[in-house]
Amino acid sequence: MKTLIREIGVIDKNEKKHFVTLKNGLNVVTGKSSTGKSALIEIFDYCFGSRENTIPKGVITASAAIYYVALSVNDQDMVIARDPALSTKAFFRRVNTFNSEDIKRDYFKNGYFRPLDEFKKHLRGFFLDIDDVDISLAAKANRRFNAKAATPSIRSFSSFILQHQNLVANKHALFYRFDEKEKRDQAIEHIKIFLGLVDQKYFHLSQEHERLTADIRRLERQRETNKRASENYKQNIGPVLSLIYALMGFKEEPLPLQNVLNNPQDAKDQLDKIIIAEEINYNSDAVTKRYIKLKQERTLKTAELRGLQRQVSSINKHIQEEERFVENIKKFSAPEHVHISATICPFCYTEKNSLGESAEKLQQAITKVSGNIAQARPMKAKFESLLVDVKRNIDFLGKELIALNQQVIEIEKTDKQLTEQKSLYENIVMQKSRLFILLDTLNMADDVVLERQILELQKQIRSISKDLKEYDVQKGLEDASRKVNEYMIEIGKHFEFEKSYQPINLNFSFETFDLYHLQGDEKIYLRSMGSGANWLYSHVTLFLALHKYFAELGSKCSIPSILFFDQPTQVYFPNFNRDDSETFEEQTKHEIKQRTSRERSVDEDVKAVENLFSQLSIYCNELESTNGFSPQIIVTDHADGLTLSNGVSFESLVNGNRWRTRGLIEPVIIGG
Repeated sequence: MKTLIREIGVIDKNEKKHFVTLKNGLNVVTGKSSTGKSALIEIFDYCFGSRENTIPKGVITASAAIYYVALSVNDQDMVIARDPALSTKAFFRRVNTFNSEDIKRDYFKNGYFRPLDEFKKHLRGFFLDIDDVDISLAAKANRRFNAKAATPSIRSFSSFILQHQNLVANKHALFYRFDEKEKRDQAIEHIKIFLGLVDQKYFHLSQEHERLTADIRRLERQRETNKRASENYKQNIGPVLSLIYALMGFKEEPLPLQNVLNNPQDAKDQLDKIIIAEEINYNSDAVTKRYIKLKQERTLKTAELRGLQRQVSSINKHIQEEERFVENIKKFSAPEHVHISATICPFCYTEKNSLGESAEKLQQAITKVSGNIAQARPMKAKFESLLVDVKRNIDFLGKELIALNQQVIEIEKTDKQLTEQKSLYENIVMQKSRLFILLDTLNMADDVVLERQILELQKQIRSISKDLKEYDVQKGLEDASRKVNEYMIEIGKHFEFEKSYQPINLNFSFETFDLYHLQGDEKIYLRSMGSGANWLYSHVTLFLALHKYFAELGSKCSIPSILFFDQPTQVYFPNFNRDDSETFEEQTKHEIKQRTSRERSVDEDVKAVENLFSQLSIYCNELESTNGFSPQIIVTDHADGLTLSNGVSFESLVNGNRWRTRGLIEPVIIGG
């Protein structure tokens, strides 16, 4: 997203303004130690919605009444700010055209301060338009209070635009805020949104796809339920139909059972014409024959049931025996030694060895039996499985007996009603009513309507799947990674990586956010590359490649086109942390005196630093030429007075932001 910081500043408690003016492309803020250079990145982060105020304690924090950032997002100017006394609120004010002279203490009126969460949501609206990122409504329902999934936050942008002093050359970490797993996971999860691979419609389509899929599964379960119910109804229809035919005295079935089951509605129409008083055969013994047949079947089933019940008893007995056998085996132990004594005659004192031979054979027999017992395999599991099968058969037979008994009772009931002066036809009409009720129920269990509903839902799912396929997030992420890797090869070859890593072949994945140098088939991750210069150039190469890709996406990408590098030259001049010289040249002279002959010369390090800034300048100019705008790169560093290889004046990059004799803010006397 085309974004430009116009000004970063502080209003002190004496209502005096201290600020830095920034422009498009490469900006350099240079100066000695403790002048507030590193405070700029922290002021921006705080104004950009950070809950934590990490601005370094000192003159700035002691003096500040307001921190502010003036920026432009897609040519819309705005001012965002924080009052350190109101940590839960943030200031937002939209302006037609930013004018630095308007920024005074009374500009930050209370009415423009909003609760921090509201502020972040409002500011997010200038970068992306998305409110709901739930793919699964079922997952949402399982969350406490039916909470939505975390929506993209402007705070996630910070990971892509801020490289702090302790991060810019860090071998263990690449991205700001990734030390917190939740924030890291959210940034990775939301990258497809930031890159414009998906929009709000994608998530709504995903939710609808899940809902329709759940509806189909529900209807399919209902279809299975109906199928089982239909089978039960069909089993009940046969006995009632047979009883009616018997009561009517039919010798043959006028309408077979299968025909009735195949088309219940047509069967009702035909049976209405068949089951009439005129068709009754009063001389038929069909009911008697059916009664006898049913009682015989009931007797056979009862006998079969008794046999299974005896089998259950027998199996239970075997299981008990098995348990007792196993318990006894645990107690049994074969003798380890057998002591054999010789037999001596009490008269002649002669020894006899025949008893010893018998004892030896006995010992061998005991050992063999012990081994056989030890090897005996338990049978309890087999008996238990057999018991389950038998019990299932008993249950099935019990249901058949109940059905047979009910049919016998129905015939006996009909005979009793005949003896009570009720006509045979009345009994037939009652059974006919039962039959028709069952047939109507069978019609209700018909799946024609369900099938039609399922087909319609499947049609909708195919349409949604087609729309979702157009997003192809996986391919989009792979293409983005490949593009960034191509850019890293081009950018990286201009930096001074160690010879063992040349030509540099850095690879990055938007799916894992891992960075490694590919050497043949070996992946060498940043932590294993060694040397502060390698770590620095890996960070710089990656973030320049990322922002080149972001700029190429234009308005599709919601990540602001801003990039902070804080103190990147510290890998060459670590002693500059104590830099208090009037000029950078003077500080380099101190550095020369401190270095030993074994160390790399200061001149070589200055050349490396000049190359770093040269490449940053070339990068910005090329992107400005290609895309019509360049990411705004803000470098806060000690380096100064450099000669750039592309002929750009270093002074033009500093643009007056040199803090050797002053800082961002000087000590003030409160109230004075």
